[in-house]
Amino acid sequence: MKNYVLKVKLNNTQITRTLAIPADYGFYDLHEAIQVAFGWEGFFYHEFEIGGVVIADDANEEYDLLPEKFKYEYEANLEFFLMNVKNFTYTYDIEQPWVHSIDVEGVLEEGFDYPVLLECAGQMIVETAVGDDDNAVSLGPVADKNYINFMLKSIFNE
Repeated sequence: MKNYVLKVKLNNTQITRTLAIPADYGFYDLHEAIQVAFGWEGFFYHEFEIGGVVIADDANEEYDLLPEKFKYEYEANLEFFLMNVKNFTYTYDIEQPWVHSIDVEGVLEEGFDYPVLLECAGQMIVETAVGDDDNAVSLGPVADKNYINFMLKSIFNE
C-alpha cells in the first residue's frame, strides 16, 4: 500500500515525529495519528491548513462562518492534497495554539496498512484537563517508538 512519509515538528521545540501514513487515509486519520504520536489527549479543536485550504471537523460552526476554502476532514483524502504540496500545518487548540509544521518527505510505494512511526525525537506531551475550558501542558518522558507504534497499531489495525 502506498504511504506518504510525513515529518511532523511541534513548532518552537525539538519534538519531531516521522510517520508513514497510507495515501488512501483521510485527514481525520492523520489527526488521530498525530495525537497518538505526540501524546495529545484530543481535548480541543484542531485544523490543518494546506495550500490555502482549511481542513477540520467543524461540526459546531455555522456554515456561513466557515472559511471560504474549507473541507471537512472526513471528506478530505490525503493523497488528493499531498501529491502537490511539500509542507502544511496542523494546529491543535486554536485559542492556545500548538502549531505543528508538516513536511512531505517522500512516498513509500510499498508501505504499511496503517500509520507507523518511523522516527521520533524529543519528549511526549502530557496534557491534563484542569477546568472546563483550560488544560495544562507539560513535557513527559522521551518518546518510545515501540510504544507509539503499539498504540497506532491497536487503534488503526483493528
